[in-house]
Order: sequence, then C-alpha cells, then structure tokens
Amino acid sequence: EAADTKPEMSGPLAQYIGLHRHGAARATLLGHPGIALRLMIAHAMVGSSLWTVRRHDFLARKEDIQASVDGSRATAEMNAAGDHVRSLFEAHGLASLRANGDDYHLSDVFAALLGMDDTEALSVLTYIMADTMEAGGVIVEAVAVATETDMAAYWKPEPVFLDLVRDKRAINAMVAEIASPSTAKAALTDTGKAQKDLIWNRIVGEGCKANPGWRPGWMRVPPTRLVEAAGSPPADAWARIASLFTSDDGDVSPEDQPAAAQDAA
Repeated sequence: EAADTKPEMSGPLAQYIGLHRHGAARATLLGHPGIALRLMIAHAMVGSSLWTVRRHDFLARKEDIQASVDGSRATAEMNAAGDHVRSLFEAHGLASLRANGDDYHLSDVFAALLGMDDTEALSVLTYIMADTMEAGGVIVEAVAVATETDMAAYWKPEPVFLDLVRDKRAINAMVAEIASPSTAKAALTDTGKAQKDLIWNRIVGEGCKANPGWRPGWMRVPPTRLVEAAGSPPADAWARIASLFTSDDGDVSPEDQPAAAQDAA
C-alpha cells in the first residue's frame, strides 16, 4: 500500500461499521450451535483479547511425585488423546497449534474445526476441557462423581504414596481398613514405618492373602477422610459441593448432575 493512501474510513466510522458487523454476526451465530461449538473450541485453544485459557501443567515439588504422575495410566491416556487431536488438525493442514491469542491463528483453527464432523469436533472439545481443568479444587470432585470415575482403575497404592503418609492417625486408620480394627488397635503404639509395612504386606500378600484392590478413602469417589474432623483436601472439597450432587437421602444421584444428563443426551 502506498504511503500516501488514505484510509477510506475515519476512526469513528470504522468503529461504527465494526460494531454493527459484530452485532449481526453474533446474533446470527445464535441460530448455529454447531458453528458456535467449534468457535468456542477455537477460542479455548488459541485465546483472544477476551479469552484467556491455560492448560494444566503439572510440576510437582518432589521428583518421585512427578515420576509417579508422569508414568500413570491417566497421563498416558491424555498423551494419546493429545496426539489424536494434533493428527486431526494436521489432516486439515494445521501442523502447529499455539495458544497465542493471535486472531489469524484463531481463524485458522476455527476453519479446521469447521471441516471436522461432530464426532471429531467433540473429541477436540473433550481433550481441551480435560487439558485445561484445574487440579486440587472442587471441580475435580464434581467431575469424578458426574463421570463415575473408576479411581481404582487409574491409581493403585505404591511405595511413594506410603512414603508420603506421615500422620499416624491416618496410617492406623488404613491398618484398620485393610486388616481389621483389632489389628489397628494392637499396632497403635508401633512406629509409623512398622504400620506402613503392615499395610504394604496386606496389599501384596506377604504372609497373607493379597488385597491389591484396596484403596484408601482419599482415593475413592466420592472421597472420604480417614480421621474424623481432620482436614483432608479431597474430602473437604467434596463436602463443599456434595449437596449439589446428592439426593435428599445422601446418595450420589447422577441423574441430578447436568454433566451426566448431557452425556446421556
């Protein structure tokens, strides 16, 4: 463009035209939920001046915790889903996906999503939602209940877990669960290490029948605390929202959960 070429619109006129075009486009979008879905996915992936979404990057303070999570089944499934999503975009000519808020890249991702069928677009949506879900809050417990997550399928007791348990009350409560209340009472004055060895022996079947399916209350759905009235992040998180996902008699009611109802629909 030549340097002396004047814009054909003044600033106020450009704003006037821009706002009316914006209004017409978004009002029309109301009648196209499939396109709106793809546009929302693109915004969640790329961002804009109005959208800021960050993926969950897990960085543990301890190397053994990081190694445990990195090597988990859940991480493997997320990695596989991410590879699938990237392959879908590569098939539509997009080799790189960046959350940089650039409006051209946003349109590029949107165009690729418009070329996908509903099943493909929903698989992208599902991955992006899972990849941007915050850890350590009530929403994790809400999703676990709504999806009826089989926590036992994704986690099993391992040495690093028992190494991290330091509260002797909690350790003794686990002994009572996996062995018996009488065993826990007899072991009450034993060291924490001795009680944890007892728990591990029960899990692997050292001198007794193995119980590999045992899971502490912290790793059940919904989670429960091991020590009455003691602070427990997962149990406390569930307690905050339990009334939203349970019936009057206290049972978990998937039919009352919007996410579950949406899955069924």
